[in-house]
Amino acid sequence: MKQRTILLLLALAFVLTTQAQRRKRVPQQQTQTQEQVQPQQQVQPQQQVQPQQVTPPATSGSRQDALELYRKAKKYGKGEGVEKNLTLAFELYQKAAEMGLDSAQNNLGAYYADGLGVFEDKEKAFYWYQKAAEQGHALAQANLAGCYTQGNGVPIDEKKALEWCQKSAAQGNTKGMMKLAVIYYEGNAVPQDYQKAKELVEQVLEKEKDHKGAKIYLQRINKKLEEQQSLMAADANVDNNIPVAAQYDENTFAVIIGNEQYAEDATVPYAGHDAKIFKEYVQRTFGVPEKQINYIENAGLNKIRTAVRWLAKAMEVTNGKGRAIFYYAGHGIPDEASKTAYLLPVDGMSADKESAYPLSRLYQELGAIPSERITVFLDACFNGGKREGDMLASARGVALKAKTVQPQGNMVVFNAAQGDETAFAYQSQQHGLFTYYLLKKLQESKGQLTLGDLSDYLTKEVKRESFEKNNKTQTPTVNTSMALQDSWRTMILK
Repeated sequence: MKQRTILLLLALAFVLTTQAQRRKRVPQQQTQTQEQVQPQQQVQPQQQVQPQQVTPPATSGSRQDALELYRKAKKYGKGEGVEKNLTLAFELYQKAAEMGLDSAQNNLGAYYADGLGVFEDKEKAFYWYQKAAEQGHALAQANLAGCYTQGNGVPIDEKKALEWCQKSAAQGNTKGMMKLAVIYYEGNAVPQDYQKAKELVEQVLEKEKDHKGAKIYLQRINKKLEEQQSLMAADANVDNNIPVAAQYDENTFAVIIGNEQYAEDATVPYAGHDAKIFKEYVQRTFGVPEKQINYIENAGLNKIRTAVRWLAKAMEVTNGKGRAIFYYAGHGIPDEASKTAYLLPVDGMSADKESAYPLSRLYQELGAIPSERITVFLDACFNGGKREGDMLASARGVALKAKTVQPQGNMVVFNAAQGDETAFAYQSQQHGLFTYYLLKKLQESKGQLTLGDLSDYLTKEVKRESFEKNNKTQTPTVNTSMALQDSWRTMILK
């Protein structure tokens, strides 16, 4: 019995010992699991914030590399210390240009422009000039202006050429200054100004006293200035000594429009000045009170429409016994398809006929006005050309002949040129050629002449002067309504 009790006690102790050991193993296993998991939780975020090593962004070191390529390119391009190799120079310039170096971009443009080490490509030349110019590179700005002037790699755009020349010249770049001088000398996108051109060339010579091109150009400008002064001294100045009428004319009304500055198309040199001085003659020589003159500088489409309606309304007070004058200096344009002629407002576009004012509508509205006579003067051409002799951007380079529009009512129309001719500027007098001789005859005759005499004079003088100065003919014409075909020549202008 005793022995049995001992055995039971030993068995119980064994069980208790076993359970105790099991209790100890459980926390140890849990601790091992935690120790295994914790490192994994710590490692995963470390792996996420430590990606593969990335090359750092470009720094001044890459510009230094570009400069080194640029220097090597210049040496190979000029053969300085190495054998001249234009192909290798081109490749080096290209690498430096692609790295963003403005000087390399400009030189790469020059290589494409002249076909140096690569086939000539005007469009790529323009691309690289533009890249450099936009970074403020003064020489590239002058080169870009040349592209816009000559149409190299881009359509001709006189306004953009002017803009880039001005930017280049503002930085003191002599090439930009010379190009800007040429613009003022020729009157492209700005009124012709020989004096301004002279000032720019003199500034170039201050920077480079041995600049041969500037010296030659200065001689040319001085010659033009001398010619201008001598002509103005020899000829009667139509801007001054304007005859004055003895009395007012209460029965004449006038609309006078001078469209010179266009938003989308080339300027019309001296058109504003033409209208301004013609207004002085209407007011002084014809005796028309200022309140009876609707004078507009740079008229948009709505202003032209409004002016024609104003004239019709104003003429009502004359009960059909009054006279009306309509004068316009500015662009005229043709419709290539229909050959219809239009007046171009300053807010219109030569390529968009919907933005222009049809000549047929003008004649229709003026012809409907009860009047003794309506006299129209149009110093414009309708062949797609400009006063300088070249073509508007919308034209195809070929002069068109617009259809002749029949005036209506009691109307006589004096046109500056025949349908396919250009109405030129008279540069030395700073007027349109047609308007200058119109004013000159008004000055000489004090307005006391027949319409036939005026027509004969304009045809003779304008045609002669145009051929002498431009080697092209400009022939003023007269169109009349059916009602006045047999009587217009003997009518007195004033």
